[in-house]
Amino acid sequence: MRKTANLNWPFLIFLVLLVMQFLAIAFLPINLITIIIVVLIDIMLLGFLFVERNNVMITNQQKITQASQVAEDALTYVSKEMPVGIIVWNEKQMFTWTNPYITDKISELNQADQQDMVNELIQRNEKEKYNYRLDDTIFRFNLDLDKRIVYLIDITKEVDLEKQEKNLQSVVGILSVDNYDDVTDKRDDKEISYVNSFITTIISDWMDSYQIYYKRINAERFFFLARYEDLEKMIEDNFDLLEHIRISAEKEDMVLTVSMGISYGKSSLEVIGDTAQNNLDIALVRGGDQVVVQDTSDGSRPIFYGGNSASATKRTRVRSRAMSTALKNVFKQTGNVFVMGHRFPDMDAIGSAFGVACLARFHDKKVQVVINEKETIPDVERCLAEIHKSGELEGLLISPEAAKRQRKTGDLLVMVDYHRPSLSISQELYEQFDNIVIIDHHRRGEEFPENSLLTYIESSASSASELVTELIQFESNDHQRMSKLEATLLLAGITVDTKNFAVRTTSRTFDVASYLKTCGADASLVQYLLSTDIQSYLEISKLIGESEYVSKDIVIATGSDTKQYDSVTAAKTADTLMAMVDINAAFVIVKREDGVTAISARSAGNINVQLVMEALGGGGHFSNAAAQLADTTIEGAKEQLLDAIHKQLSEGEED
Repeated sequence: MRKTANLNWPFLIFLVLLVMQFLAIAFLPINLITIIIVVLIDIMLLGFLFVERNNVMITNQQKITQASQVAEDALTYVSKEMPVGIIVWNEKQMFTWTNPYITDKISELNQADQQDMVNELIQRNEKEKYNYRLDDTIFRFNLDLDKRIVYLIDITKEVDLEKQEKNLQSVVGILSVDNYDDVTDKRDDKEISYVNSFITTIISDWMDSYQIYYKRINAERFFFLARYEDLEKMIEDNFDLLEHIRISAEKEDMVLTVSMGISYGKSSLEVIGDTAQNNLDIALVRGGDQVVVQDTSDGSRPIFYGGNSASATKRTRVRSRAMSTALKNVFKQTGNVFVMGHRFPDMDAIGSAFGVACLARFHDKKVQVVINEKETIPDVERCLAEIHKSGELEGLLISPEAAKRQRKTGDLLVMVDYHRPSLSISQELYEQFDNIVIIDHHRRGEEFPENSLLTYIESSASSASELVTELIQFESNDHQRMSKLEATLLLAGITVDTKNFAVRTTSRTFDVASYLKTCGADASLVQYLLSTDIQSYLEISKLIGESEYVSKDIVIATGSDTKQYDSVTAAKTADTLMAMVDINAAFVIVKREDGVTAISARSAGNINVQLVMEALGGGGHFSNAAAQLADTTIEGAKEQLLDAIHKQLSEGEED
């Protein structure tokens, strides 16, 4: 049924009376009766207006009273019945009032506990972390510091649901036996069968302990599927398979390690699988015996576990030849070639750079070696002096500014002896290139070029110069040979990184050095380029005199904030300390000429200095690494270094 419209009766009555008064005045004769009628109508109008005014006043009062009652009821509900905790505190951070909802949960808190709770809420608010756990309940809080009041909303169910959803996320993992070929090489079928059984038993038992699905793909690869809650258990156990299989293999007189690439997230299984494979590649490039885990969500970084043993040599001549062919194809598809090492380049960066220039020359490419002669170390200064004597090699040198002007679309940048863009001689120049090739021997870190045409990273190699020399061997012939000075520079790069063939030296290193000698490398010139002058020797001696023990076999040497050193002095100081009895790790902290605080780290193998340096934003090898800290004093860098060392030592003890 249609509802009739509500008529405004008071307005109609008022209108009728007003019309009656008008009609009386207009049409009735003016006499006593008319006057009386008009007066009566006016009295009625006044009475009507008075009554309506009182009605309006009563109505408004009722509305105000009603609104007040509603507000009071709502306030009572919010403060006493609504599932929101409310805490008010005074200037001494003691609770002055709490609503019934939260009272029971904090009834046992004494004065100190209350102050701690307020302090923690304030600290978390400053860090924009708005979740707070109280016993088994998780609250999302809203804090008003001016009024000293906090509202706590129970989000335990929501958090539990999110955790449950995360626990059910898919996890894809790929496990690789790092040095399977080395272990099985020269063994008969019976022994190989035993090795396979040994590997399968240990890995299968470990997989079964987490109740995950796995499958052996081939002799050295396993594939597994899990849920995130299984991965969390592995992380809690610090992937103890790495330590277990290494120790068990040692008892069987085998050198055996494994690496894993693991990925998880809400992405498709295709994306998760590709990320897992990429993570395994990172683990292997970093030297193996480690696990790389990464969430597939945007902006997430890989997390590294393990890496407690030195790199196993996996490089083969087959891989080197494949890289030589791949580099040849890259040269054919790109324009001019620019070769660049890291800032304050050492002899390895210089040697490998001119080695790549030699390769480019073999393919008739115009090539330039980028160098900032204002940022050099004494060894390189002597090297550049020799290069300037050679007209052919001198013509290859180019400054970063000139390179930026000459670069054209389609040109190629080859990064040698480093892979972190931030370490480039000129990061602005690096950012101008779309075509990039990387040749490096350092363990791969988190910072890495997104899209490189070719990546040749071998952490088991002694130096980038060794890698480049092997590439040259495949290209060299009677018509294409490197010059004597180029061979000398490459030999100097190998010599400096192996500490005169004392560390990280394999049979491949000696083979390469022998080849360079046949190409005319001058050992006496190498000795001159790497020699130390008296002033540098005195600086090294002073730094050693300032060294102190962190533990019975670990020392730290520090310079001062007012004294500047080059990176070679710090490195040579660390090497000198390592030559002393009972020193298994040495760290040297100095202020560099560009104001950066530099740390050189060396190890005899008992501590992974690469992980220590990575904790400070640096990187390197298991036994040879470095880091640079900007806007930090020597003392500040020392405190950070000590924290990283103690953390590494404690993790080693847990393993």
